[in-house]
Amino acid sequence: MKLFLKSSARFLQEKKRLSLLILISLLIFNTSGCAPTYPKEKLEGSLIDLCKKTYDIDVQVKLIGRNIVVFIPLNELFNSNMDILPEAVSKIENVILSTSRLLFSTDAEVDFYTIIAADVKVTAAEVILVRYMDDVYKFMNGWIGREEYRKRILWQVNFNPELIKEAFFNFNIEEMTLPKFLAEQISQRVNLELNSSVVNKAKVSGSFNQDKQLFFYSLSISNNLRFNKIYVPIILNMVDEVLAQYKFSGFNQIIVKNELLRNFVVFEKEELKEYRNVDVAELLTLPYYD
Repeated sequence: MKLFLKSSARFLQEKKRLSLLILISLLIFNTSGCAPTYPKEKLEGSLIDLCKKTYDIDVQVKLIGRNIVVFIPLNELFNSNMDILPEAVSKIENVILSTSRLLFSTDAEVDFYTIIAADVKVTAAEVILVRYMDDVYKFMNGWIGREEYRKRILWQVNFNPELIKEAFFNFNIEEMTLPKFLAEQISQRVNLELNSSVVNKAKVSGSFNQDKQLFFYSLSISNNLRFNKIYVPIILNMVDEVLAQYKFSGFNQIIVKNELLRNFVVFEKEELKEYRNVDVAELLTLPYYD
């Protein structure tokens, strides 16, 4: 675990390399209309067969709501320096190609795909990638640029000991929805911004409460003034930016909570516009509020 944490910066470099391969690979697809090659009723088996026949890669697949989840069991994922192995990158890329090919030729209503690549032999490390199909179409048609497209990919690295014990992935995964995807994307973008700061680092988690129609963000900060004057404006600025890009308005409130001091602030949807012109770069360099 310590080795992995020390190598997080190196992993980010490998992540960028993998995402670039994904971007290049997606450009080869032609989305012109035709009869569905892979009908919804056979979607899971079709992808398993496609990966096996085309690339000799064994995968496990399950359609969960409007999200197709693909599990790639690997013998190795990282080397001793915690770099993603080229062989693993190649397999992940080929599975993404197969998944994209299938989704462009099916009558199934699929909004997301989730790729989970895991070392099932030694480390139980897993890399999770989530992609919104509408973003894929926009990128391929030139409606969003490469950097923006990369920011819209959800990335996560976990250590899941159960992967060593189980022969098959249990697919015990919450269904991906657009508001959940946006909540996690916003926190991911905020964390990238915070990681670039020397003095204002923190870890933000985001979620969406479907019943109450609200976005919820949490972090742990020892100084409440810093929480209110720096972190809250940065989070709300990103919420406003991302929701505007996706034209998403299906929410009522945003809550930001300081888990360490156990206090929180609540904002109505209409208040977001007040944070539209926040200078995030300036806030990230502020040395005070200690």
